[in-house]
Amino acid sequence: MKIQMYSNPIFYDLCTKNKKDDIPFYLYWANNCKGNILEIASGTGRIAEPLINCGYNYTGLDLSSTFIGYTQKKYSRENFICGDMRNFSLGQQFDLIILPFNSFLHLLNEKDMKSCLKSIKKHLSNDGLFILDIFTPDPEFIYRDSIKKYKEMIIHHPSEGKYTIWQTSEFDEQKEILYINWFFENVKKIIKYEYEFAMSIIYPDTMDRILTEVGFIINEKKGDYNGELFDENSLLQLYICSKT
Repeated sequence: MKIQMYSNPIFYDLCTKNKKDDIPFYLYWANNCKGNILEIASGTGRIAEPLINCGYNYTGLDLSSTFIGYTQKKYSRENFICGDMRNFSLGQQFDLIILPFNSFLHLLNEKDMKSCLKSIKKHLSNDGLFILDIFTPDPEFIYRDSIKKYKEMIIHHPSEGKYTIWQTSEFDEQKEILYINWFFENVKKIIKYEYEFAMSIIYPDTMDRILTEVGFIINEKKGDYNGELFDENSLLQLYICSKT
């Protein structure tokens, strides 16, 4: 059975619960900015929770109405808003805007990427910062054997038990899009669920250009959450930007 991860908070939480290495990074920048924060693609509140618990004035934007309802109920707050990151208008500006954990890569063409960045720029205060987090393309990952299944992770569903998630992928070089399939295999070796999604593969020089063309200044470019400068060996592209 095919599922849509972004309308299934339980599966989404299970697949992302071990992602914690970026939390200190965002807490650091939240403390530096000392103002109101907007998270684009806020999901089920993985990053929202520590920011809210630290008392920051937080707003989350997500396309999934299911996720927004889930986070509103979970955190008993009204600052989770359903909206499309390609074009949104919230009627206010923010001192820190973050777009974490590869969410930007769900935009599959440059037009949508620039539209998203223009909306973010419109909502950024004059002295504010925008942080973008995407992975650096790895040829060994992008050009995997499209037939072979690779083990992605193991999750433990609260009522359905253990699933091993296997992944296949195929890269479209012309469009620079990676098409990915996840297969949820239960303990009986039966594939119970399948999830399909696509991600843009954005190389560093392309991301530099797009940000600059939209009107952002790239103040810093990090290669990991510990603050190391980006270089040819960096696994991440972490942009700290301001407006021109």
